[in-house]
Amino acid sequence: MPTRRLLVPAGLLFACVAVAAPDPASPPLPAGLIPATFRMFIVSDKRFEPLKDAEGKFLKGPGGKEVPNPKNREGKIHCLVCEYGLNPVVAVFIRASAKQVGPADGLGKLVKGLDALIPKYRADKLAAFVAFLNLEGGTKTVTIKQKRADGSEFEEKVEQDLEYPDDEKRDVYAEEVRDAVNGLEVRNVPFGLAPDKSKSVAAWAVKDTDEVTVIFYNRMRQVGTPWRFARIADLTDEKKDEILRAVQNALSGGR
Repeated sequence: MPTRRLLVPAGLLFACVAVAAPDPASPPLPAGLIPATFRMFIVSDKRFEPLKDAEGKFLKGPGGKEVPNPKNREGKIHCLVCEYGLNPVVAVFIRASAKQVGPADGLGKLVKGLDALIPKYRADKLAAFVAFLNLEGGTKTVTIKQKRADGSEFEEKVEQDLEYPDDEKRDVYAEEVRDAVNGLEVRNVPFGLAPDKSKSVAAWAVKDTDEVTVIFYNRMRQVGTPWRFARIADLTDEKKDEILRAVQNALSGGR
């Protein structure tokens, strides 16, 4: 296993870094509570327009390119669960290749439907994200250097999940996701890459046998039960409509 060294002040909490292993002595989480954070490498994030000047014109950077909005997390490892907080969120986990996702299939139509709902329910702060679980899963050993109260240092080795930089095929997967995003033409839904196996994936109960898992939650609690599809093809237009209708009913009180 690779060994990494990190300098960490004593007492620092690793928020959104990894999900701690369950403590058998701890009581179970309340039913329906979102069980963990979810870090992933954000491949595409177009939620916020490029920066503008005082006259409302897009700022231009080197080569005449528009200056991206720093609120977008594209190209960074980020936890959208943490960012969205108590907002209503539709989380879509996909184990299949991004090459299998297109605008004409049920999954593609679902993502496009969510993209259209987000501005409609802007006041409710509706959000969504798509996580492709294509990266290699596993753990790595990280050596953390900490300081005691007397100023002396000590090292501690911990196991952490593998992430985007640890997979040699990461750039191939990222390009496949970008191609899928370009085909779907969505702006309000960020897309990311995460390992196929991790503490987070296990905590969210994303099964190995399902190519697509859709979880709708609000105020950090699941709304209804997750939709699980053994194959992408099982997410039909009918199921797509069912998911979108459930989201709208929850936000509009069934109206």
